Amino acid sequence: MTLQILLAEDEALVAMALADCLEADGHTVTMASDGRKALAAAQYISVLDLLITDLRMPDLGGEELIRALWAERPGLPVLVVTGSAPPGGLAALRREVGSAGPLLLRHKPLNYTSLAQAVQAAVTQIEVLR
Repeated sequence: MTLQILLAEDEALVAMALADCLEADGHTVTMASDGRKALAAAQYISVLDLLITDLRMPDLGGEELIRALWAERPGLPVLVVTGSAPPGGLAALRREVGSAGPLLLRHKPLNYTSLAQAVQAAVTQIEVLR
């Protein structure tokens, strides 16, 4: 299954590495260097299958980005890839952003296999929703 993925990551090298891995698996990736740019980019993506985002980014962080996109696209699966997960992990993040869609949390650094497994988990959630 080819996915249309929006990738919000402020560290350029990390963003390029993630995008390269995702594109090597056949996915289409739109990159944004912060949450505000990701929101703007999402306006031009008619079918968005997955958001992959960091939490700590300039201008608009990942939590705010998730809430904003879920307000527009309830049910959008989200994969958070971060080096600064909230204390309490996924449960705490879920309380922070709400429950408008599937939410997965992975910690940086993330290798290719871990990324592919997380995307597969998101795909499973997408298939359940469809």
